[in-house]
Amino acid sequence: MFKSFLATFFCSLLIISSAPIQITGVAATVNGKVVTIKEVRGLLAPTISLLKTKYPRGGEAAEKEFKEEQERVLEQLIENKIILSELEEQGATIPDFVIDQEVKRIINEFFNGKEAEFRKSLTESGTTMRSFKETQREKILVQALKSQQFGQNLAPPTPEELQAQYTKRKLEYRDRTQDRVTFSKIFIPMASDDPDATPESQLNLADKIALNLRNGADFSKTAKDSSADAYADEGGSWPSTLRTDLEPSFSELLFQAPIGKINGPYKDPRGFTIVKVTKKDFGPSPPLSEIKDRLAKEVESEKYKEKYSRWIDTLKKKAIIDRRM
Repeated sequence: MFKSFLATFFCSLLIISSAPIQITGVAATVNGKVVTIKEVRGLLAPTISLLKTKYPRGGEAAEKEFKEEQERVLEQLIENKIILSELEEQGATIPDFVIDQEVKRIINEFFNGKEAEFRKSLTESGTTMRSFKETQREKILVQALKSQQFGQNLAPPTPEELQAQYTKRKLEYRDRTQDRVTFSKIFIPMASDDPDATPESQLNLADKIALNLRNGADFSKTAKDSSADAYADEGGSWPSTLRTDLEPSFSELLFQAPIGKINGPYKDPRGFTIVKVTKKDFGPSPPLSEIKDRLAKEVESEKYKEKYSRWIDTLKKKAIIDRRM
């Protein structure tokens, strides 16, 4: 069942065949409550564009990354259904405006504020705005119960705990608008002056170039000979560039990429990109005093996480769970 679903999902995301898209069905049942495939795909929607960019051909690495994320999402939905049974007894509800705010946050964070792209991603994943909002409603309700059950009666964080948390997390709280990256780039356009060129043949060319570079070919010479990028004459070498001056999805890939390695080809609507990151300069982190309250909440969250895990594991042992993915 999983292999069938995985194949159809990647056919729809990465366009590697014309197989039909599976958008209905049951992913799991929990005490009679159904987790649908649409729910799973809806929560996976924010990662779709990144996967499509990162893995234009799909392949084992893409399937592995997708499978790990899918399993995480499915397990979270199973836990949610277990907890929702507890909430039903309490008659808990969440106002619509809270859900709307959460959807807006997701659009801003994952889609650069472009609602049309978000809706397109939902369509590609076989879900609707209504069902996505309902999933978010359940998610927020579950978070509220977790906070109610496990966020009380905890000892306040000590100064030592706050300092340790700050050391661990300060890079995440940095001013990302000041991030800079230096890299070399080779760009192979989707279309070419060659009348016989096709998107597939251009991707084949990009694959061949990337393989040659990994086998020791000179990046600068290859860029001068083959790249259609603005910096091709400079051997593909870009100057230090602000994160905000790059496309959001591309900048995310650059800051994830290891320094000195050949990465790609990545795909975007215009073509295929091969990059080698040479330096990353991160924006400044705020002082501990500015984010003390947020750090305190994180410490508290970690303190009750273990307690919550024991609680949910106990409920899972009692629950009737049928996983079908």
